[in-house]
Amino acid sequence: MGKTQVIVAIETLDKSTLESIPNCVIYLKTFGDLDSTFSFNSRLGGPVSLRMDEMRSGKIWIDCSHPLYETAYKKINITSVQKDTLKIKVYLSRLKEKLTGEVRVTAPGVPDTVFNSAEFHVADYSILDNGDFVLLAYPKRSGKQNSLFLFDGVNIKSTVIIPDEARYMVKDFRGMSHVVCNENVFSIQVKDNQLSLTNIPQEYYFTYIAPIVDSATNRLFFSNFNKDYPAFDYFALDLTDSTYRRLMHIEDKLMMELYRSEFKWVDVRTQLWAKQKELETGIDAQIWVGANYFTQSIYYKIPYAPMLKVKDSLFVFDFQLDLLSVFNTKGDSIRSVPIYFHYHKERTGWKKSVLRDAEKSILYALYEKDGIAYLGKINLTNGKVSEKYMLKNKYVDLIKVHGGFVYYIYRPFESIQKRFLYRERLPE
Repeated sequence: MGKTQVIVAIETLDKSTLESIPNCVIYLKTFGDLDSTFSFNSRLGGPVSLRMDEMRSGKIWIDCSHPLYETAYKKINITSVQKDTLKIKVYLSRLKEKLTGEVRVTAPGVPDTVFNSAEFHVADYSILDNGDFVLLAYPKRSGKQNSLFLFDGVNIKSTVIIPDEARYMVKDFRGMSHVVCNENVFSIQVKDNQLSLTNIPQEYYFTYIAPIVDSATNRLFFSNFNKDYPAFDYFALDLTDSTYRRLMHIEDKLMMELYRSEFKWVDVRTQLWAKQKELETGIDAQIWVGANYFTQSIYYKIPYAPMLKVKDSLFVFDFQLDLLSVFNTKGDSIRSVPIYFHYHKERTGWKKSVLRDAEKSILYALYEKDGIAYLGKINLTNGKVSEKYMLKNKYVDLIKVHGGFVYYIYRPFESIQKRFLYRERLPE
């Protein structure tokens, strides 16, 4: 008869907030009638479990370490037969100096109004390479009678009415601006200081243009990201021979586990529907249920791992694994460094956003605390944020960085002023 096994569930928690700490390195060693050693990483959102032979006597020694916390140790004496599951919680204390280091907070300067109007609100904006602006404006409320303005900082040079209800503006990998509407996507062209729109079918745009992240000589970098699936890959496409290779896999392992387990909890009719879809498409029934049901719950979180090109390097921020991976423009991996500037959201106000100043080749992490926004300059060598810039106005919207300035849309609280476009100069 085989030995009886027990489940050991270990959860690593922040001592001050009681939140789960991901990516802790855990060493577990047993002494007594069973000597063995295990090594694994913790996860966010719950305990990590392992199966081991039942111990009738002896000790369990647990060592938990993380770069932002003091190493924690725990010893458990085994004196009798244990239950089928042994639950262990390990509390770690923060190393504040490791989190903040020498972070210096400075204010960029006096806000400057870029565009103001007594008749129009600014809903969104795009900054062109020559410094002009394309403004998405509306007279009373967003989505109705939307117009695009070509603005040079002094005068409106051109205006065009959007024949659909606009939602937001976006730039593609070529730097071309688009306005996404309910039914259409319009590409924005500027020629001889005049605006014009070209209609692009939504399905074509989101299938063939939006997935492309950036480009280099004879190469395109793209992803198969889908907001309804907690994993995706980055690829490099060689335009000379149309071959492509995978650069990196991104996955939120906890979300994936919950996503797939949703199949167990839906009714039989839904399970039969999912099995039928699996037969028709070859896509796992668990994915059909996860995409249609779990993604609608409050527990689902879309994985965030942006790829950003700076000069001749590509930087991938895998916040699920606390890792910054660097590739060259051929798609070859150069190095990886750990990142922790997104930790302790309740204290730092991390907004799950990395902004790029393409002209200055600088990346910033975005934070917001008590309505005040901060830009943390990311050191691309060590992955740390050592300096933060505090914006003057509170509760700003649509923050972008370009040419050493931070731009945003702002309307004073409880003011009848319309939404204006502002900017502040960032320190050198």
